Amino acid sequence: MGFTLDDIVIDRVQYGFAEDFDGNPLYVLTQLQDATINISAESTDAVDNTGALIKRFWKAKTGEFTANNAMINLNIIGAASGEGKLVASNETPIEMPRIITAKAGEKPKLTDYVDGTVRINAFNTNGSMGKEYTKDTQASADKYAMTELGEVTLPTDDSVTMYIIKYNRKVKSGVSVVNKADKFPSTVKLTLKALAVDPCHPDTLRAVYIVLPSFQVSPEIEISLTTDGQLPYSGSLQVDYCSANKALYEVYFADEDDETE
Repeated sequence: MGFTLDDIVIDRVQYGFAEDFDGNPLYVLTQLQDATINISAESTDAVDNTGALIKRFWKAKTGEFTANNAMINLNIIGAASGEGKLVASNETPIEMPRIITAKAGEKPKLTDYVDGTVRINAFNTNGSMGKEYTKDTQASADKYAMTELGEVTLPTDDSVTMYIIKYNRKVKSGVSVVNKADKFPSTVKLTLKALAVDPCHPDTLRAVYIVLPSFQVSPEIEISLTTDGQLPYSGSLQVDYCSANKALYEVYFADEDDETE
């Protein structure tokens, strides 16, 4: 008996898998929700002398894909920035900022600090920043001292109980995303794996694959820096211009894709 599936109920999008046109994986998204594909087209109407519609000629289909990611995702931010996500390593460390506080009398250690970036200020109990201190060979009421290994001796200012320290350090394990004004997202192939059921067989969860052969992420992004903040993930479905079928999207079902096994 052949596999037949028409009406379906979507459970959720399980994965969004982005790759370049050579098939090299770029990133995967696991928290997509509220996913929507919208297709529109331009038209020209043929009418008679009374304005009655004789024939509508459709042309120039365009499409948009929109979704929300349930969490802040650096892959999405990197894709929208146009430069992607940079990963630090021992060979290619990334210079990053760090802010810490230290109580008077403590000896904080600034690991892998960048020379010339250390700033130490008094930190008042009301949250305001006070006097800035400069570096010297020995600590005093107006100076702090620091070894080449980053061990700090804080000032001996009797009126200060807390200090705030900001500096840059070379990070060998971490990531960085930089959104430059002159960089824009590239075009990728996006494959969505969704889970769905046939209403007549709700006990059988099946995989549905939606392929966007030529998808360009929108550079317009709004990042909500809150605990429950979501991140929009949207873009344009471009014509796969050099392909034979000029597909904007493709949908695939397979009989053996039984996700309940």
